[in-house]
Amino acid sequence: MPDQSIAYKCPSCNAPLAFDTVTQSFNCDYCGGRFNKDEIEAMTAKAMEILTQDLEEPEAEAVQEHDRDENNEKIFAKDNNLYVCPTCGAEVITDSELSASAFCHYCHNPVVLSGRLSGEFCPDMIIPFKITKEQALADFDQWTKKHKIFLQKDFRSQKTLEKIKGLYVPFWLADGIVEGNINADGYKSMGSVRRGDYIYKTESKYSVIRVGKINIDGVPADGSSKADDALMESIEPFNYSELVKFEMPYLSGHCAEKYDVSKEMVYERVQKRMIDAAKEEFRSSVKGYSRVAYTNERYALRGIRWKYVMLPMWFLSYNHKGKMYYYAMNGQTGKYGGMLPVNKLKLTLFSFGIPLLAAAAISFLMAIC
Repeated sequence: MPDQSIAYKCPSCNAPLAFDTVTQSFNCDYCGGRFNKDEIEAMTAKAMEILTQDLEEPEAEAVQEHDRDENNEKIFAKDNNLYVCPTCGAEVITDSELSASAFCHYCHNPVVLSGRLSGEFCPDMIIPFKITKEQALADFDQWTKKHKIFLQKDFRSQKTLEKIKGLYVPFWLADGIVEGNINADGYKSMGSVRRGDYIYKTESKYSVIRVGKINIDGVPADGSSKADDALMESIEPFNYSELVKFEMPYLSGHCAEKYDVSKEMVYERVQKRMIDAAKEEFRSSVKGYSRVAYTNERYALRGIRWKYVMLPMWFLSYNHKGKMYYYAMNGQTGKYGGMLPVNKLKLTLFSFGIPLLAAAAISFLMAIC
């Protein structure tokens, strides 16, 4: 064959270059560019220099403070009330004083007034409730109605339903930039030929290089150690485009949970999610090959910006013989999930009852016959 393609790019138009064995030059079929061996070696050396450069560890400023609104912080510090559960340690923020009979939404024990939070705990943004309490209760009723024969008797009672709460859950949202380098060998099958008892397969080998940066926005991390991760995941996702600047009036009629997991504590988890997402994006750009062998990959998170946000949730807890059962609904989308307190005696009787009734019916029919 007169030409053999190799994975060099034309510096003029970025199209693939082909090596002409007659002229011993690298030619571009798109713009007509022609380059000699020295020029190509210089281009390759420069690309490899970029590829193999050491990626520094994330710098200290990678964990940056989120943007602060000092005036909003002062209002928050003045108007919030903090209540603490002495049993499980849950901390609840409200815009007004709770009654003496107020209870913890996690363990149902009374909460006590602890004081006020400083402005540093003021959220940056919030997604306001879109689902009303009436809608939340109606969906809860529909969800449990089809299982009510097996549920604990008082789980659907008015007394239990009165405990459903509109709760804002603390979350960290992270935006970052990931730099990445890929060096790989790409192979394209060129066909096969039989010679005697053997089949010979041929393929072309290409050098693949990817160097670039990717912006990754809105990676969430739960700011509460009390919230069950599986339960929270069951009601995701939230539409972050509806985030608005936090104002105290949004807490009116609802409560908010104080974060007890700092952004420093979730940094490694967020970093891994960002790098994994960048790696998937980089690799998805390597196309058109029958197989690819990655020989070198490097990724680094160069910086991160944090937002402390509050997300809306309708929350209901139920205590049966010391075991807690939780139900949650996304206060923005209405998606819900939870664990039902099943009456094991009813379930057992039902499970064994049907086979017994069936056996009795068969025996009766056989006796008639």
